Amino acid sequence: MTKPIAAGADADQFEEWFLASVSADPMPVDTLLQALADRRSGGDPAQLDSWAELMEESLTEQGRGDDVLRVLRLRSGFHTGNAAFKAYCEKKLSSLARNDTVRKALIASAGFDKTISLTECFRRLDTLIRMATGLYCTDKTWGFGVIRNVDPFYGRVIVDFARKPGHDMSLSYASETLQFVGEDHLLARRHRDAAGLAALVKDQPAEIVKITLRSYGPVTSPRLQEILTGEGVVTAAAWKGFWDAARKALKSDPLVVVPPKRNEPLQVLERERSIDESWFLALGGERTVDGVFALLDSLEAVMTPAELPAPGRQAVGERLAFLLRGFGDRDAAVRARVLMAVRLWQVEAAQVDVAREVVPLWTPEVFLAASESLTSKRLEGLLHFLVAEDRAKTVDLLIITLPSMILNVLNVAVEFLLAQGEDARMATLLRELVGMRKAGVEVLFWLAKRPERLQTWQLGTPGDLAFQILQALEKNYMGDRLRAANQLGELVEGREWLEAASGTMTEVQRTSFIRMLRAAVGRVPVDTQAMIGRLVLAHPELARLMEDRTIDESDNRPKGGLTSWRSYRQRQQQLQKLVNEDIPKNSRDIAVARSYGDLRENFEYKTAKEQQNILLRREAEMEADLVQIKGTDFAGLPNDLAGLATKVVLQHADGRRQQYYILGEWDQDSERGIISCSSKMGKVLAGHKAGDTVVVPADQGDDTITLIEVGALPPEIIAWAREAG
Repeated sequence: MTKPIAAGADADQFEEWFLASVSADPMPVDTLLQALADRRSGGDPAQLDSWAELMEESLTEQGRGDDVLRVLRLRSGFHTGNAAFKAYCEKKLSSLARNDTVRKALIASAGFDKTISLTECFRRLDTLIRMATGLYCTDKTWGFGVIRNVDPFYGRVIVDFARKPGHDMSLSYASETLQFVGEDHLLARRHRDAAGLAALVKDQPAEIVKITLRSYGPVTSPRLQEILTGEGVVTAAAWKGFWDAARKALKSDPLVVVPPKRNEPLQVLERERSIDESWFLALGGERTVDGVFALLDSLEAVMTPAELPAPGRQAVGERLAFLLRGFGDRDAAVRARVLMAVRLWQVEAAQVDVAREVVPLWTPEVFLAASESLTSKRLEGLLHFLVAEDRAKTVDLLIITLPSMILNVLNVAVEFLLAQGEDARMATLLRELVGMRKAGVEVLFWLAKRPERLQTWQLGTPGDLAFQILQALEKNYMGDRLRAANQLGELVEGREWLEAASGTMTEVQRTSFIRMLRAAVGRVPVDTQAMIGRLVLAHPELARLMEDRTIDESDNRPKGGLTSWRSYRQRQQQLQKLVNEDIPKNSRDIAVARSYGDLRENFEYKTAKEQQNILLRREAEMEADLVQIKGTDFAGLPNDLAGLATKVVLQHADGRRQQYYILGEWDQDSERGIISCSSKMGKVLAGHKAGDTVVVPADQGDDTITLIEVGALPPEIIAWAREAG
C-alpha cells in the first residue's frame, strides 16, 4: 500500500513518489488525486497537469472509466477556457464508453458541444450519472419534484413536480436545471410528512429555521423569509410571530450564529464554537493557508481583536508569520491576506513587520497577481489596508495597473478610486486610453455601462465608443479576458444600448458602423446581423443599406470570416497531414517509448506525450478554424470603403506611396502587397474612404497617411486567390 507523500516534499521527491504510486497495483487513485489537489497552491500547473495525465493514461489502459472521469475533472482546472482540451475530454469519455450506450447518451447530453465551461460540463455529467428513479430534486421554474423515469435511449427524463406532475424534460436540459436534494431537505420533508412539518412550524420554529439553513446553506433573514413564505411553509401573515419565536430560541442555541445585521447570513455550525486550549493546539499544528484562515474566522466569530489576550495574539502572530515565510513569496494573495490579518489581530512588528513586508504589494506585477486571486470583498479590504499604509503609493499603483486589470478587479478598483476622490486622475487616464485606442475590453465594458462618465470626463460619445468596442472584440482572448469580451458583446448587441449609442452618431457614422458590422461577421462574439436589424429599426433611413447585395437574403457570400481559396486549401492540406501523418506517427512514438519500461525515467515517453498534447490541440484549433472561416475569390464583393476585398493606395507626408490588397483572414504575400483583413494595418484602414486621413502602424511607431484610392481588386489578385497555391 502506497503511503501518502509528506507535505513538505520537494518537486523531485514528489515526482518519484507519484510515479511509483501510479505503477502500484491497485493504483491509489484517491491518494494521488488528493496529493495533486494539495499541491495546486504554489505548484507548477503544467507539471501537475503532466502528472495527472500520466494517471489518466494508466487508468485508461485499465479500463477504469469512472476514475478517468475524476482525473479529467481535476485536469480541467489546469485548462480553463481551453476549447481544445474540452474537445479532448469529450472524445476521451466517449471512447471509454464506446460499449456502454447509456453512458454514451449521458456524455452526449452533458453539453461538451455547447459554449459552456468545462467545469459546467462535468457538473452536468455528474448530475446525469446520479439521475435515477425516486430521487428528490428542485428546478428553478417548477420547484420541488421527484424523478419518475429516466430514459437515456430517448434522452428524456420525467419528473413529478409539485406544480407540474409528469413533466417531460430532455436529459440535456435536466442536467442544466435540476438540483438533487437529500431526504432531510426542507422540501423533501414537506413531501414525505407535510403534517409533521406543519407541527414543527407551530411548536418548534427554531428547528424549522435550522432545517432550512441545512437545506439552503447560510442565508440572511430576508432570504429566509422569502424561502419559507414562498414555499408555503409559513404564511406571510404568520411570519412575524414565527420569526420572533424562532430568533429568541436560536440566540441561545450554541450551534446557530444569529448575526446582528439583517444583511449578514444566519448559519448552523457542525459543533459548538469555543476558543480553548484545543483550538490553539489546532492553530499551532495547522500548516495550510485555508486551514489557518478558517481557524481565524472561527476566532473572529466569538471575540474581537481587542478581547484576544496577549498569549493568544502571540500564537496568532506565529502562525501568520509561518504562512508569510512559507507562501508569501510565491503567492501574492497569501501575502496580502496575511498582512491584513496581522493588522486586524494587532500582531507585534517583532513577529511580522508590516512596513517591510507590504513593499512587494506596491509592485504592479505582485499587486495584479494578488488582486486576481482575491474575492471582491477581500480585494476591497486590501485596498483599504494599502491606503492606510500609504495613500499616495496606493493611488499611483491603481492608476498604473488599471489598464491591465481583469474585469472584477477593475470594478472594485475604479469604485475605490472614485470614493477616494480621484475623479480627475481617472478622467485623465481614461482620456489617454480611449484617445490612443489602447483601452482593453474591461475598460470599454466599464465605460459602456456608464455613458454619463463619457460626457463628464470628455471621452466622446457612446457612438464613438461603439467603434472602438467592435475593433476590440475582433481580438482573440482567453480566460478572464474572454469572459469580459463576451460580457461586452452581450451588452452592445442589446437593443437598449445599441439604440442609445447609435442615437449619438451622425448619419455618416451610422453608415460606417453598419459596414464595420458586415465586415466583422464571424470575427466578433456578437450577432452582427441582429445588430444591423436593430439599427435599421431605430433609424429607418438606413434601410437603403439593406438593399446592398452584400447584406440581403440573396447574398451568396459565405457567412462568417473569409479567406482566399488558396489559403483555405493550404489550411485543409495542413490538417490532413496532421491527422494522417503527424498524429499517427506520434502515437507510434508513444507506444515505442512505453516499451522502454520505467516511466519515471522515461524521457522519450514524456517528450512524446508533450508532443501529443500539442498535436491534438492544433487539430482542434484547425478544425474549428475551417468551420468558422469560408473560402472565396473575393469577386463581386463591395469595394467602396477600405476593407476586405479592396485595393488601397496610401500616401505618406513625405509623398511616398504604398499599395495594398486587403484579402481574408489567412492571406498574406508581402511581394504582391497582399495583407490580411485581420492584420493591424487591415483593421486600421477598415471602413475608411478615399480622402480620409488615417493613423497607421509603421516601423517607427505610428504614421499619419492619406488614403488616396480605394477600389476593386485587379484580376491578377483574384486569380491568385483562386489558385491552389
